[in-house]
Amino acid sequence: MSTIKLIVRYIIGKNAGKIIENRIKKSEKSIKILSPYVSPSLIDLLLEKKETVKDIKLISSAKIDDFRYPKNSILLRKLILQNRNTDEDAINKRKSLYNFTVYLTLILIIYTLISIVLLATKNINLFTLTPYVYMISVILILFLRKKILSIRTYTYSYTTPFFIKFINDDELFLHYKLYIIDNSYAFLGSLNFTRKGLFDNYESCITIKDEKVVKKLSDYFDYITNISCRQVDISLWGRIIHGEPIN
Repeated sequence: MSTIKLIVRYIIGKNAGKIIENRIKKSEKSIKILSPYVSPSLIDLLLEKKETVKDIKLISSAKIDDFRYPKNSILLRKLILQNRNTDEDAINKRKSLYNFTVYLTLILIIYTLISIVLLATKNINLFTLTPYVYMISVILILFLRKKILSIRTYTYSYTTPFFIKFINDDELFLHYKLYIIDNSYAFLGSLNFTRKGLFDNYESCITIKDEKVVKKLSDYFDYITNISCRQVDISLWGRIIHGEPIN
């Protein structure tokens, strides 16, 4: 039976995650993180690396409190980005209807002034003779105004700054914490990817450098990445978090 010699460093106590932070800062190729809980400040660390490290993946859980109060979540605003796209056809349609409404309003004003003059000079009361003109015009103007306001001049799409998978499956709650950097270092322990987990709490962390073990852990991470399961719909939550103004 062949044996694998592990190159292991074990840390326990406060600041157990300092070694992970330092390794992420030095990363050049890839960052893979599996943690059920994450903090906005730690996400900033990944955002700083996304220009130089092309392969960043984060797998977490939808059980975090941020999904209970999404509109107030700094974390979700950093991870779910809203892209606003201009709909030129809708803008042109809205502009045409607006111009038509303005013309119709001017005609109604002019007709009203003529009615006032005729009533004052010749005692001709167009207000009673042609009430349908005013009624139809006002109804049409109000209808057009409502129609204009209902036209969406923007469409929205949602993206993430790097690969993110929020698992929302009761049969697949991953509670362990795994960090793989550049496919050369793996970190296992109790510490979540949160400021308390990495620096404040008394946690444990094992550093693994053995190539074969790191490869097995990386393959397992990729398996979780590709596994079919219920997960957060980014577009759905993006609409909740950011809102979608019509105009």
